[in-house]
Amino acid sequence: MAGEISRWLSLVCVVALLASGCSRQMTRAGSDSLESELDKLVPALLKQQGVPGVSIAVVKEGEVIWAKGYGLADKSKGTPVRTDTRFNIGSVSKTVTAWAVLTLVEKRLLDLDAPVERYLKRWRLPPSDFDHGKVTARRVLSHSAGLSVRGYHGVFLPGEKLPALEESLAGYSGSDGALRVSAEPGAAFRYSSGGYTLLQLLVEEVSGQPFAEYAQSAVFNPLGMAGAGYEWTTELQAAVATPHKPDGGVWPHYQFVERGSGGVYLTATDLARLVAATVSGRGQPAGRNVLKPETVQMMIAPAAGTEGKYGLGYKMMPLANELLISHDGANEGWRAIFLLHPRTGDGVVILTNSDLGGKVMGQIACACFARTRVNLGALCAGMT
Repeated sequence: MAGEISRWLSLVCVVALLASGCSRQMTRAGSDSLESELDKLVPALLKQQGVPGVSIAVVKEGEVIWAKGYGLADKSKGTPVRTDTRFNIGSVSKTVTAWAVLTLVEKRLLDLDAPVERYLKRWRLPPSDFDHGKVTARRVLSHSAGLSVRGYHGVFLPGEKLPALEESLAGYSGSDGALRVSAEPGAAFRYSSGGYTLLQLLVEEVSGQPFAEYAQSAVFNPLGMAGAGYEWTTELQAAVATPHKPDGGVWPHYQFVERGSGGVYLTATDLARLVAATVSGRGQPAGRNVLKPETVQMMIAPAAGTEGKYGLGYKMMPLANELLISHDGANEGWRAIFLLHPRTGDGVVILTNSDLGGKVMGQIACACFARTRVNLGALCAGMT
């Protein structure tokens, strides 16, 4: 996973937009005018920035109200992006993993504050100068466990044999290194994709099921995320977009054993269902009975030791008196983000199939949330 995409997305603009409550005017009726606006903006924006395609979904008061694809899923074939086109979402997969872990906590099969090694049989953290007893699921979820391996890069092509999960954690040849405790657990925020691979193993050890199978039954199916999954199946191959390089060339569809960190494929609507489930909506509670509302509230609150940057599977963006929650993701040829204002239940999902995808996200967000009584012209001026 190529890491944090905040370097290429002006989140200041998006934070201000959502904090203002601008999406309150995006009613169902208003979605028609939003669509008209995006129909004008997005094709020109994609052409200008050299981004083949984008899929967008809008959440209003905890409900998915609108979704649409623009541009091309595959430039060479001229295949259009549709609402059922699937994208890899990179590190946004961590939010899914957090949901899977918390289902085990609610079943009382896992203690958030117990040492993770209590549950591990197939692999153990290598010796270090630090107390491994302080490496808990809560700290791994919040990137405060002092773990190494910030991100991953693509290595394996479709059809190639993937290493075992334990081999990834131990650092196979060509990988981004072995996972280890490299700082004092609980002392500071230290983003670790490797930590979420450890959580992938933890889910398998505790549930007794393959990670992808458990996530499907515990998270995707109950939330109606029909297009979401990890497996490189014939069905996925027929529906997935093609990842593109900055020069318009094509990346391989790299396969990752590190699914808990960045292996999810889905549609914008699928991800919007997960985003919407973070808050109450349509008369249903936050968590949609997959997780308890109080569990979700814990996930979207700043966790101890993160300097206010992260909850449990969610990034934190401070507003005047409250928070915006989000996660972004990047693999070779893929860029993805969701943003949600928990108090109003309004948010947006943007998925792209290019390394340049971040260049269009700010303007799309500004267009989605521009219909407001608050004057945000100065904040969005740099996006035009």
